[in-house]
Amino acid sequence: MNDCGVRYCCICGKRFEPHPRLGAQQRTCGGADCQRQRRRANTRTWRAQYPDEDDTLCRRARQRDRHCYHRRYWATHPKRRRYHADYMRLWRARRKAFATPSVSNPYRDIQVKLPAVNTYLKVMSVSNANRVITAKLLSAQDLIATTPA
Repeated sequence: MNDCGVRYCCICGKRFEPHPRLGAQQRTCGGADCQRQRRRANTRTWRAQYPDEDDTLCRRARQRDRHCYHRRYWATHPKRRRYHADYMRLWRARRKAFATPSVSNPYRDIQVKLPAVNTYLKVMSVSNANRVITAKLLSAQDLIATTPA
């Protein structure tokens, strides 16, 4: 560790070496608690400086401005709009082509109809390689007899 770059966290007081890209700007170590407290303090100071600002209103205004910007951009750049539309069409087709079926339920198309109300199905083995399920039909008495006490 290089001692010339070592700093102390302004929250917990631990020694840390600042990230090379942040340098003198980094005030806290990388600890989750320190980061959380730093963010809370920043929010507190921002709210104290701008008491009339409302987060939801600012967020809506930014979203509206962003939406207007995109509409203006696509209206004034027709070549770029066509290129982007073609790109997205290909991207969606590729994504659809390589989509894998759900791994959590590979046997979702299998249906079992039991002959009687008090009949139970006991799965003996499942082979994922060739999708073979070995099962045994049990009556209520068989189920009670095979259940460990």
